[in-house]
Amino acid sequence: LQVTVTDPRTVALLFQPVLLRCQYQTVALDPPIVTWKYKSFCPTPQGDNGVVTSPGDVPDVTSPCPDAARTVRIVATKQGGVVTLGDFYRGRSVTILGGAELSLGPAAWGDSGVYICTVTSTQDLEGNNEAVAELVVLGE
Repeated sequence: LQVTVTDPRTVALLFQPVLLRCQYQTVALDPPIVTWKYKSFCPTPQGDNGVVTSPGDVPDVTSPCPDAARTVRIVATKQGGVVTLGDFYRGRSVTILGGAELSLGPAAWGDSGVYICTVTSTQDLEGNNEAVAELVVLGE
C-alpha cells in the first residue's frame, strides 16, 4: 500500500472550492477504506485566532504540538462508493471523489489546517498508508 498527496500545501481563497488530491496504490482486490482527518494548526504563543488575511500571515506548521492543543476531527470516510461525513461537515458540500480526493465545497475560515489522508486495507498491510496535506484559507 502506498499513499501520496500530490500537493502537500494548498492555498485557497475564502469561499472558493478546494480539492485535496490523495492517491493510493494497493495490491488488494477489495476497495480500501479512505479516511480524511482534520487537525487545526498549532496555536501560536500570541493566541493566534487562525484567521489568515494575507500570504505573509501563513501559520508556522513546522513546530509540532500535541493533538490535545488543537482541534482534531474526522472530515469524511469512504468505503466502496459510500461516503460518510463527520458531524462538523454535514450540510456542507464536502465529499471524497475518485479514489481518495477530498472536495471541500466553498472554503470556510475554519478549514485552514492539516489534513491526513489514511487508506486502510485488510488485504494490504505493507507500506505507507497515510499522507498529509496542509490547507491555508486566505481572506480577500
